[in-house]
Amino acid sequence: MSSSARTTHAKRLVHLVAGCWANGGGLSELVAATALAQAQAGHAVSLLFLDGEVEHPLVASCREAGVDVRVFHRSPILKKLFLSFDLACHLDDFLRDAAHLYLYSCWTFPVWWAAARARTLGVPYSVAPQGCLDPVRRAYGRVRKGLAWRLFDRQNLIRAAWLHATAETEAAWMREALGTLCPPIRIVPNGVDGALFDRVPAQERTKSVLYLGRLHPLKGLDLLLEAWQSLAPSKEWELIIAGPADGATIPSVPGVRQLPPCYGEDKVRLLKSASIMVLPTRSENFGIIVAEALWCRTPVICTKGAPWSILGEDWVDISAEALATALQRLMALSPEAREHRFAQLFDQAATAYNWHTIATRLLP
Repeated sequence: MSSSARTTHAKRLVHLVAGCWANGGGLSELVAATALAQAQAGHAVSLLFLDGEVEHPLVASCREAGVDVRVFHRSPILKKLFLSFDLACHLDDFLRDAAHLYLYSCWTFPVWWAAARARTLGVPYSVAPQGCLDPVRRAYGRVRKGLAWRLFDRQNLIRAAWLHATAETEAAWMREALGTLCPPIRIVPNGVDGALFDRVPAQERTKSVLYLGRLHPLKGLDLLLEAWQSLAPSKEWELIIAGPADGATIPSVPGVRQLPPCYGEDKVRLLKSASIMVLPTRSENFGIIVAEALWCRTPVICTKGAPWSILGEDWVDISAEALATALQRLMALSPEAREHRFAQLFDQAATAYNWHTIATRLLP
């Protein structure tokens, strides 16, 4: 177990997630950014997760801000469950002086163990499932998840002090899964690392459509590629796909360029240089990349697999045809017309997705 110097406080806010890693997408950013913002607001904060992957860049910022970051050793057995004997042996040390325990996601040993120990020690906790209760996502690995639900996750959720949903859609999944036993729900969106995004200057916009995220079957990349091929756009336009491999493969298609995963300032530069960002997802509890694109003043097309109804007619059905129609419509506009079309959403982004505001709304 690695550690930073721990400061003694009467009560602490403890954040626990299986992994807070660079390839962890919006979940890792949510955990690290919330912990960071709460520490910057003067709270005593601990951040706990397992080793095994490169840490999310914001973890270093957490350490600098005084967050007590502890990384536990991940067991080589039952790796899909994120088993950790190290965490099991030492977690109580962090919970005894905790004012509140924040748990993230489902289906993992760290969350199961921490919820059980919190109940034993009388520590209130909340759970942010981060899309785990989406019926579409629950269908993947149905047998394993069904067993985990009956043995651990349902009990952990109904005994939480409250649940964190990022949108009303996710709150509805919680109510459907838990019925009358569902705890109170706080609907608080994910945020954007504004300091990072504002640090990168404006870029020259290229005639590019950007997908940025995991290459997973649920992300709808097959629909996006089908839509792109149906458009047969001019050689001036290209589709850029960037993200870590996660079960979906990208075939060779004219006008499509694949990039490796992009993080930090490289990611922001990509967002600020694209003319359009597209999220063709089949299932998403929030879709932080949409908020990030709006912060960068980049027009967005998103399917109804994510809860972004504020996009109006650019919030489209989950189909290649709907994506093609939306792409064709936006690509036909001038840069000035695209800017005008999204101006109000661009202007609201810095307020709506500010981490300090969000972290305050998540205080016990």
